Amino acid sequence: MDIVVIGGGIGGLEFIKEYGRDVTLIEPRDKMVCQAFLPEYLVGKVEEDEITIEISEFCDKNGVNWVRDEAIEIRDGKVITSGDELDFDLAVISIGAKPFTFENTYNLGDLESAKACKRALECAERVVVIGSGATGVECAFELREMGFEVTLVEYLERVLPAFSFKVSNFVAKLMEREGIEVLTSCKVLGVNEFVETSKGDIECDTAISCAGVIPNSIGGLRYERGIVVDEFLRAKEKVFAIGDCAKVCVDNKVATKTAYEAEMQARNTAKNVERLKRGEKLLKYKVRSSLDRPISFVTLARGRAILIYKGVFISRPMGILYRLKKRIMNEFMKRYR
Repeated sequence: MDIVVIGGGIGGLEFIKEYGRDVTLIEPRDKMVCQAFLPEYLVGKVEEDEITIEISEFCDKNGVNWVRDEAIEIRDGKVITSGDELDFDLAVISIGAKPFTFENTYNLGDLESAKACKRALECAERVVVIGSGATGVECAFELREMGFEVTLVEYLERVLPAFSFKVSNFVAKLMEREGIEVLTSCKVLGVNEFVETSKGDIECDTAISCAGVIPNSIGGLRYERGIVVDEFLRAKEKVFAIGDCAKVCVDNKVATKTAYEAEMQARNTAKNVERLKRGEKLLKYKVRSSLDRPISFVTLARGRAILIYKGVFISRPMGILYRLKKRIMNEFMKRYR
């Protein structure tokens, strides 16, 4: 069976590790980056080699045929790339998401973008972070610890709006104590020499967009704010889509865009590929980290983190939670080395 994996992010690499043989990977980038580490990478707490996986080394170790190209379309049992066509019996799409950005801002959408942001910060004192999801909050705390003047701008009425009011209030109070200016219910209108908002202009040297992500798409598959999949994570017959690119809703549970979810979806898909080969009934996917009951570690700089586990907020002891997150993420990266 010719199996093609499109996308060398966490979902794609995890599927390969689980399935374990005779796979072709289509991926234009030479490295997979663990984006959860990028806020700490910005301020020099982790180095590039700690947070990246060399695609060539991974493929050599796992016996994978690597096609360094970009997939454009799925059509008639073929993957159409920018330079070729590849036949497949089954495809797994794991092409991730791109950040929602404002013009004239930096972002943490990939390693190269993070490098550009890091260079800009070398000449900066005042930074505006746009968006207060987990990445925006982590950036704000990391930058403040390094001595930057930080303003966090959030369109909705509270920081970390995807979590409970209890989580939002806890983090907002900690930001206030540490001198991070927070503007909520504040719309960004444009970014030039300053950040123009509905509450006035904000002077800054650097602005960073952390305002969420837009799932990537590929021609030939239904897309509605993500590649639409069924309860088995199939986008169409013999085509699965997993991770941040997929719109996963099973039993009225909408999956979050997290590494944990991508990992679980990849494992479920590997099992279903085996079942397809044996002619067995597919396993329905079970969402682990849903929008209404998320699982997330949020780092708050200074060796601190909080944990939201299926809606339960755990805030103490923050030092131990931070070390636990680091250990989990480091073990996670070792899996692909």
